[in-house]
Amino acid sequence: MTTGTGIELDYDSLRDLLAQAGAVVALAELHGGVCGALCAGGETAAMHWLQDCLEDQEIDPAAELDASLGGVVAASTRMLEEPGFSFEPLLPGDDAPLYEQVQALALWCHGFVTGLGANAPELAPQRGRAPPTPEVQAIAEVVGDFSEISRAALSEDEAEGRDQPDFALAELREYVRAGVQMVFEELAPRREAVRDKH
Repeated sequence: MTTGTGIELDYDSLRDLLAQAGAVVALAELHGGVCGALCAGGETAAMHWLQDCLEDQEIDPAAELDASLGGVVAASTRMLEEPGFSFEPLLPGDDAPLYEQVQALALWCHGFVTGLGANAPELAPQRGRAPPTPEVQAIAEVVGDFSEISRAALSEDEAEGRDQPDFALAELREYVRAGVQMVFEELAPRREAVRDKH
């Protein structure tokens, strides 16, 4: 995936780089978390989230992972900020096995919900209380849907191609793409407030 910034985000090479560095976290989950943190608090929050996510893992310092992940944060920020809705979640291509695509989308959504919640805990659904504003309500609905998608999986028959999955993966990916863009736009005032504090 090439962004308007000219930064290349290649799922396979970044996934391999993470694995070679010794990271246990999946690339899709990592990118989802970066995007959730970006929505809530901007690039600084995303970099902090990455550091927190990787600090307990034994990363090979020679892997030059920091520069690559910094590029992922920068490219994701630019995609979300571009006016043409060019954002794309970092996921395996259509040529990857279906089970891998479904698992990656589920992990991506889990990461997004985690990254958003870690940086904007006030957006977490409050049991028994309605969200205070329509904007927060809209974000809560997306977060709830992403939580559902994070549990998506294929049955054994679906994974082996004997049955068709009962969901359309392309539609889910498009919903995620549009949902993230909406959350990013709705949280612009929050990011401004966070920026003004620093």
